[in-house]
Amino acid sequence: MRLFFFVVFLLSFYRINAQLTQTIRGKIIDKETQSPLPGVSIVIQNTKQGTQTDLDGTFRFSNIKLGKYSLSASMIGYNTVNLPNIEIGSAKEVVLNIEMTETPQSLKEVIVKAEFSKEKPINDLVMVSGRQFSVQESNRYAGGYGDAARMAMSFAGVTSAGNDQNNEIVIRGNSPKGLLWRLEGVEIPNPNHFADGEGSTSGIISMINSASLANSDFLTGAFPAEYGNAMSGVFDLRLRKGNDQKHEQTIQIGVIGLEASTEGPINKKGASYRLNARYSTLDVLFKTGLVNIETGGFEPEYRDMNFSINVPTKKAGTFVLFGVGGKSFASDQDQNSIDREDNGMGVVGLSHKVSVNSKGYFYSVLAVSREFSIQKSQDLINQKFTDTYIGDYKQTNIRFSSYYNHKFNNRSSLRIGLIASQLGYYFNDNRYDNTRRILVNFLNEDDKTYFIQNYAQWKYNFGTKLSLTAGVHYNNFRLNNNQTVEPRAGIRWQFAQNQALSAGFGFHSRLEPTSMYLFKRRQGQNFVQPNRNLGMTRAKHFVVGYDRSFGQNIRLKIEGYYQWLYDVPVDSNRTSIFTMLNSSGGLTNTVLRNDGFGENQGLELTLEKYFSNNYYFMATGSLFKSRYRAKDGKWRNTVFDNGFAMNLLGGKDFAVGKSRVHWLVLNGRLMWRGGNKFIPINLAESLKRNSTVQDVSRAYEAQLPDYWRIDLGIGYRINKKRATWTLSGDFQNVTNRQNIIREFYSSTLRRIAYSYALPIIPIFLIIIYTASCLLTIDFQGFLFFI
Repeated sequence: MRLFFFVVFLLSFYRINAQLTQTIRGKIIDKETQSPLPGVSIVIQNTKQGTQTDLDGTFRFSNIKLGKYSLSASMIGYNTVNLPNIEIGSAKEVVLNIEMTETPQSLKEVIVKAEFSKEKPINDLVMVSGRQFSVQESNRYAGGYGDAARMAMSFAGVTSAGNDQNNEIVIRGNSPKGLLWRLEGVEIPNPNHFADGEGSTSGIISMINSASLANSDFLTGAFPAEYGNAMSGVFDLRLRKGNDQKHEQTIQIGVIGLEASTEGPINKKGASYRLNARYSTLDVLFKTGLVNIETGGFEPEYRDMNFSINVPTKKAGTFVLFGVGGKSFASDQDQNSIDREDNGMGVVGLSHKVSVNSKGYFYSVLAVSREFSIQKSQDLINQKFTDTYIGDYKQTNIRFSSYYNHKFNNRSSLRIGLIASQLGYYFNDNRYDNTRRILVNFLNEDDKTYFIQNYAQWKYNFGTKLSLTAGVHYNNFRLNNNQTVEPRAGIRWQFAQNQALSAGFGFHSRLEPTSMYLFKRRQGQNFVQPNRNLGMTRAKHFVVGYDRSFGQNIRLKIEGYYQWLYDVPVDSNRTSIFTMLNSSGGLTNTVLRNDGFGENQGLELTLEKYFSNNYYFMATGSLFKSRYRAKDGKWRNTVFDNGFAMNLLGGKDFAVGKSRVHWLVLNGRLMWRGGNKFIPINLAESLKRNSTVQDVSRAYEAQLPDYWRIDLGIGYRINKKRATWTLSGDFQNVTNRQNIIREFYSSTLRRIAYSYALPIIPIFLIIIYTASCLLTIDFQGFLFFI
């Protein structure tokens, strides 16, 4: 803390003696064909500077004064694209990749207008319940920590699952397991450290830091036909390409991670590389003994890396080799036992994009992924720590995804695609035999199956005001030949220049983890697979929406939705209340049947001012109901039926210094939602038995107190010649509120006790960025790990 303010004090005396400038450059392509667009006019608004793209669709502005600018790209026959509030710093040039959409009107009718919504998804087949997010948003939102999932908690219809340590999100009352993670257009395993078992979609720390991401999409319902195996939402992530003209490096030193990255050109033909790697600093501190933190025997470690190599060619298209991988380790030790869990994920892929006759393009990607979890327990037996359990779980998948996008004319386009997946499963289960006093192999399984998906999606523009999409997605789970045919449709009508109505409908489905189907258990002397014939969970999504803009930078959005879930896996026992809709992850040995149902309905509101004039704000609110029916036939609330959720966030940048190129940045966020539903404790019976006894007759009728917290962020950015300094502090739960996340019976206190979410978490960050090197130092409150 003292170092943080000392650096601010020293830098406050720095003066700029030379005019600082930077470069803006990029490339513009046709969105439907991915072909370069020559002759596009690019103008820096409120200045006299403008240029045009060359034959390769590239443009360049040199010697631009530091500051914040808005750009516009226009061309006859295409909709104008506005890029607001691009920040120009002294150390890093701005590289833009712009896609333009051909107007559906004839040249005689053309009246070029700007895009209606600045957060409009990159995928223009999305008509409802979707938005684009940027690296700037991930870094700007207080308490976001540069994590896409934590950032998304600020959006309407999205809530945290309850524990601040985890970035698990609940979308419209659905189980977090319904979230699909995609990277470069292909499904990937959970990209988070310290994941909570098989099927989990979250963790404590993301393996992909925001600086490695390009602009990406986040969807919350009624997805277009190309998105399969998704129930609640989709993170459609894209990795950032390396700078193809300039070498840059990054070094980061902090309590939560040692980080290094490098990027730059491979040749003079546009090929580039980018590599980022992190290693748990907390592990370093533990091993070197530089700090002494009381963690109750819990010692976490993690490491991760991601990379992309971009190779464009003249005729064969563009090839991108990419990868993401991470490992996390956690050990817990006391006088009588030692528990350790190692888990991780890795994916390597090769994508290829090539334009075909200026009418369309092919995009294909082949990826191999593996996620694993190794659990080991040792107990003190005869004054010696002895292995009592070793479990080794792996899931190895090979996926191939390919689609062709064809533009018939300026009104109509079609996308057809195929996804083929090999899903592998390995499980080795070893347990201690008390009679023979040895570790005995209980189960050793190595199996695989296949999952085939096909889709087609058509888009038609009835002029500039009305757009329609219609498509179908087909699934075939080869293990048990479970098949689904899922029609999808969306429509958007811009009935006034600043107002639009939209609607979406779709059938959707989601597989359980492969282990759920292939897992074996003993039945007498034999092994059986009780869930081998389990089908996919299915749902129908209905969404209607209304958008209104107030000027160029303020927008109101209202969406109402209804979701009917069916074929939900539930316990086959007639009296059981168990449903997979209340599960966040982990392997169950319950015998399941597709006999359950669920229902989610709600209303969402977003009022947002985009970042302009150096400030922004966003207010979101959601009213929703989530319930389910298990095998016993009774309708109940789900765990995630919070009832309401709201967020208020905003921030402002203040230009400081005589040259007005330094910035003081302030951000804040209030999160407030209803508590999770839970099964209450029968205190009288618990006292009698001195152990937890739940009142199942009142399952999920009780509700925890409201959850709320305030996050604050402050930063100071200083532009020097060939270097930019950023000093920031981010404070989660600044009021140190104690949010109850669980109640339990304490046999020691002989009463009901409570578990609480995290207290105040301060993170201090110092970044020094130059054209040749970026040095980042952060200091995080140790309370995060206690």
